[in-house]
Amino acid sequence: MAAQHQPGEIIDNRYRILHFLGQGGIGTTYAAEHLETGEKVALKAVSLCQVDDFKVLELFEREARILAQLDHRAIPCYVDSFQAGKRRSRVFYLVQQLAEGLSLAKLVEMRWHPDEAKVRQIAERVLEILVYLQQLTPPVIHRDIKPENIIYRADGELFLVDFGAVQDVYHHTLTGGSTVAGTYGYMAPEQFRGKTVLATDLYGLGATLIFLLTRKPPTELPQRKLKIYFRSHVRIEKRFCNWIDRLIEPVADDRFLCAEEALAVLQGKPEFDRQTSTPQTRRPTNSPITLINDRDRLLVEIPPIWLRSPHSRLFALFPAIIDGFLLLMLWITAISSYVLTPVGSIYISIYGLFGLGLFVQFLHSSIFRLVFKTDVNEFALQRYFFRWCYQTVQGRTKEIIEIELQPIGLSMNKDPITVCTLRCRLRQYRFGCFLTEMEKEWLVAEVREFLANSRESIVKK
Repeated sequence: MAAQHQPGEIIDNRYRILHFLGQGGIGTTYAAEHLETGEKVALKAVSLCQVDDFKVLELFEREARILAQLDHRAIPCYVDSFQAGKRRSRVFYLVQQLAEGLSLAKLVEMRWHPDEAKVRQIAERVLEILVYLQQLTPPVIHRDIKPENIIYRADGELFLVDFGAVQDVYHHTLTGGSTVAGTYGYMAPEQFRGKTVLATDLYGLGATLIFLLTRKPPTELPQRKLKIYFRSHVRIEKRFCNWIDRLIEPVADDRFLCAEEALAVLQGKPEFDRQTSTPQTRRPTNSPITLINDRDRLLVEIPPIWLRSPHSRLFALFPAIIDGFLLLMLWITAISSYVLTPVGSIYISIYGLFGLGLFVQFLHSSIFRLVFKTDVNEFALQRYFFRWCYQTVQGRTKEIIEIELQPIGLSMNKDPITVCTLRCRLRQYRFGCFLTEMEKEWLVAEVREFLANSRESIVKK
């Protein structure tokens, strides 16, 4: 995609193009300024007439959606996204805070040669960003860690940019990852199969560090058993060399589990215990939920919540207040012999129905038992009142697009209240709103892992 705009050009009557910044995998990026505020921004543009694969637009929309949720000082802030132009020549724009500085690739091109201490510092800074991304729910994988996407400032601060290949783990593992995104030489081997894990970004980081130390792209270095061989090209401390070597293992399981472990080991701390600590969400203590995973079949049984969780107690409070106020009004009306007007009767009836509806919704989510079961072929979601199954939803497992936590628009202690959402091709199914957030995160992670393993076993067969 060639550059579409020239310096001085006005976009959407809001932004003036300053100069060309770079060409990414799914768009052209410019430095621009807001006409009213004078704020400097990075403006990424994707032209509809230049897109030969609509997967590009899907990646672009996903980048905007995920960036809007991120909040980290080393990730340029999301500002806006919009469309401009006529139907056939429409251009999609993404606006971010402008990251001041030069990319690591540009610095090396200008004969910058950082020493081992500086490279180690860069590694720590990037890992801190990856730890933040991987601890989100769901975890976020950048998928394109490379020198061009790390902006380094003169004071030592750096920024991670170009989230055009970004993917959230739940969506990626459940859809099978048909889109291969990344940059050759910095892509982990599993990316060529359309698969990503938490350790995927570690490979890109390792290849980037090797580039800084050798001033050569990974593709120009020799390989041994499909692994970049760089040791004879660098003179660094053995422990640091071994640490980088671990990042670029061709098999993801041979790398560190996640960015948090890689950072801990770099800082001299012990590796995680594989038996007791994993990057996945673990079962909350004292949870009454039954979960059975025998590899071929997953069974989840959620007993009645009642008032066990803070969420259920909060939702029980609403109908109690509304219905209590209604009863008080009726009692005052009765003892005062006041005759309600027709309009007053209508208002009280609507108010009463609203309170009754909230109460029924509370009962629906708190006193019934829910069973979710799935195997490689089919899934079923069932709701029980004691032993009576009053609702059953069935479908093909391959129709499941993703499972995620969706906010419902309410919060408790400033944390959003979410609901487990099973998204299929034609519709989506929600459950577990009254569970604790830890229980919901654990359930989503378990179901996601089972479905990912099921799809992988089908492919191997």
